[in-house]
Amino acid sequence: MTRNEHEYYVDISNIAKSLDRIANALENNNEVAHNVKHAFTGIDGKQVDEEYEAEQDELYTDDIKAQDDALNKETQEELDTQHDYLHQLVQDLDNERYNEFCNIHCLRANDAVEVSNYITDLDYVEVLGIIKEIEAANEDDKLIEDDVTYDDDYDLRVTAKMYTAELKAGDFRTKKECILDYITNEFGSQGARYTDIIKFAYYLNHANGSKFDSTRDRGYYSLGMSGRNPYLVHGGKDYLVKGINKEGNERYFALSHVESVTEYWKHI
Repeated sequence: MTRNEHEYYVDISNIAKSLDRIANALENNNEVAHNVKHAFTGIDGKQVDEEYEAEQDELYTDDIKAQDDALNKETQEELDTQHDYLHQLVQDLDNERYNEFCNIHCLRANDAVEVSNYITDLDYVEVLGIIKEIEAANEDDKLIEDDVTYDDDYDLRVTAKMYTAELKAGDFRTKKECILDYITNEFGSQGARYTDIIKFAYYLNHANGSKFDSTRDRGYYSLGMSGRNPYLVHGGKDYLVKGINKEGNERYFALSHVESVTEYWKHI
C-alpha cells in the first residue's frame, strides 16, 4: 500500500468517526428537547395550555364579577335616588292631584305607608315613567298659572272666584249683593268707576273665561246700570248711587255706604 493510499483510508476513518459523533450529538439534543417539552407540557401535551386557560378564565370571571358588582351598586344607588325624588314629587302634589295619583295606581289615599311602599317597589323603568308623567303635569299647571298670573285682571278674577264661592255657600243671596259688597270693600271712600263695576260683573260670571274686552263685553253688563231693568241702581234696600269723593270725582257707591263717605250724592 502506498503512502497516499494509507493517508486516504485514514481520512475516511476520521470522517466516519466525525459523522458518528455528529449523529450522537443530534440524537442527544433531540432527547433533551423532548424531555424539556414534556417538562413543560406534561404527558399529553395539554396540561400547560389547560392550566393557563383556567387561570385566565378565573381572572376574567373575577374581573367581570367586579364590574357587574360595581354596575349593580351604581344602578341601585341611581334607583334609590329616583325613588326619593318620586316620593318628594308625590308629597308636593295638592289634594286633587294626590287623589288622582292614588286612583290611577289603585292606592288608598289615606294610607301613606301603602303609597310609600308602592313607590319603593317600582323598578327603574316604572319609576322614571311616573316621574315623567308628574313632571309633565306640573309643567302644564305652571304654564296655565303663568298665563293667568300675567293677566292684568288676575287679582280681579281671584276676587270674583271668592265671591262666587261665598254666593254658593249662602253668604250672599244675589250677585247684586256681591257687586255692592265688592265696590264698598274694594274702593271704599274713593268709589268705583263705571268700568270697574262692569268688569267685576263680567268676571263674577266668567272667572275662568277669556279676558274682559270692553268692546265685546261692555254692552251686555251695562244693562244692569242703564237698560230697561237697571237692577243695580234701584230696587231693594241697597243699590248703586253716584257721589262726589274727596278728590272731587264722581264715582259709584252703595247706598248703604255713601253717607259715610260724602254729603254730595244722588240717586241714578
